[in-house]
Amino acid sequence: TVQTAQRQNEKGVSVKVGQDRSEAGLIKRFRGDGVRYKAKLIGIDEVTAARGDKLCQDSMMKLKGMASSARSKGEHKQRVFLTVSFGGIKIYCERSGVLLHHHSVHEISYIAKDTRDHRAFGYVCGKEGHHRFVAIKTAQSPLIIDLRDLFTLIYDIKQREEMEKKAQKDKQCEQAVYQTILEDEVDDPVYQVGPHHTEQEPNTADC
Repeated sequence: TVQTAQRQNEKGVSVKVGQDRSEAGLIKRFRGDGVRYKAKLIGIDEVTAARGDKLCQDSMMKLKGMASSARSKGEHKQRVFLTVSFGGIKIYCERSGVLLHHHSVHEISYIAKDTRDHRAFGYVCGKEGHHRFVAIKTAQSPLIIDLRDLFTLIYDIKQREEMEKKAQKDKQCEQAVYQTILEDEVDDPVYQVGPHHTEQEPNTADC
């Protein structure tokens, strides 16, 4: 499918424009460095679990409170740009271009929007027993859509691969069972005739 929007061209005719969100289009979109967005890093917080709306919202409010306190002292949120790709989410310093954080897809367990601010969102990442919530602010709303599309695409591809592996395994099992049946038939005495076996004529002498 193609996500579309309506706009008018120079002649006033309504035309469709949009981003190709077919599987082939998304694969092409997320290859290599993927898609780049400007943003601000609100902060990073240690959290107790891998998922949960309340957990994410509480952490977001905590980090925003800390950012607000820092702003009152003349400190501002760090300007960054981030990329979304099959390699995961990478966060770079906007000024120096230095890679600050890299969270691969398998490390990211939950993505949540800020319910009070449509420009903010965050995600939980890390391994069991060590999870962190990363809070981001961006005016570019398609970022959330790209994240959703990326994780849906990866899930669909993995599901298809699993189904193909299962089908291949089932086929191999079926072939193995068929081969076993053939081997059993060859060994079965019912299917063997001895080299000296001859049929005897019925004895009619006593008739």
